Amino acid sequence: MTTMDDSTGITDLTVAPDVREVTSEDGAVLLDIEQGICFSLNPVGLKIWDLLKKKSSLDQIVAALAADFPVSRDQLRSDAREFIESLRTKQLLRRAGESRKPGLLRSLFRRFHSARTARA
Repeated sequence: MTTMDDSTGITDLTVAPDVREVTSEDGAVLLDIEQGICFSLNPVGLKIWDLLKKKSSLDQIVAALAADFPVSRDQLRSDAREFIESLRTKQLLRRAGESRKPGLLRSLFRRFHSARTARA
């Protein structure tokens, strides 16, 4: 996995196709239907998520957060980068053409299907 800096990486990330979201004023819940896992985002996480969906750069994300929070830009950049890497690690975001590791539900289905085929 490539790390992201100011000039690369973030704007070419897309939401994985199996991710669904429900938002509220408290943040959001992301459901990865392939992995069968839910993730919750607080309002700051939701703001970053929305900016990522709009293809915002890391600098744009930091600027948007700086407008709302009295935190140094260096800290905002570090925290945003860490959060985005976490979303990638959890396979909620990926680059075009990047394949996904098989999810738990898909793995279980394959095992079930293989077992049924072997018995037939």
